[in-house]
Amino acid sequence: MSIIGANLAGTSTTRVRVENDFYATPTWATQVILEKEKLEGSIWECACGQGHISKVLHKFYPNAEIISTDLVDRGYGTAGGINFLTENFEKVDNVITNPPFSLAQEFIEKALQTATRKVIMFAKIQLLEGEKRRKLFDKFPPKCVYVFSSRVNPLRNGSEFDENGKKWASTMCFAWFVWEIGYVGKPTIEWI
Repeated sequence: MSIIGANLAGTSTTRVRVENDFYATPTWATQVILEKEKLEGSIWECACGQGHISKVLHKFYPNAEIISTDLVDRGYGTAGGINFLTENFEKVDNVITNPPFSLAQEFIEKALQTATRKVIMFAKIQLLEGEKRRKLFDKFPPKCVYVFSSRVNPLRNGSEFDENGKKWASTMCFAWFVWEIGYVGKPTIEWI
């Protein structure tokens, strides 16, 4: 048996990547970050998919202005054709999302231009690697990185189960990356 890079990275060698990187965030994973990080003011979920994060936001902040948009219409929010990366938007207080991993840095940079209070991104811990992203983290250090101590199984195409009715499994490590606008200092690491 040979081990290839995809196996080591926790990626399936038998499945193709989901179109538009639609790997939704499980409800419990959003709940734990909202228990740690309080949001004040308007909240924008800019890659809302089927509303997995937005629905939890509405439970935690029933009176807040919550904006849910996506480039692809998956039946939730104001979706279909709203490209967070290319359009100019009014400022909001907070941006929280699970961006397509291939565009995570771009989403972070745009969110930091758009939010006035906090930016919270769900991503693989691997986001910390890379020379290009190192420059981003040097210029805009997150306040905190919350590393999951148990595995998070993102929902492939928004579904909790695979084609055989089994829950998805993953060997990848995920974290919530939190920026507080105006924060100066080194990031802290916490486990959730």
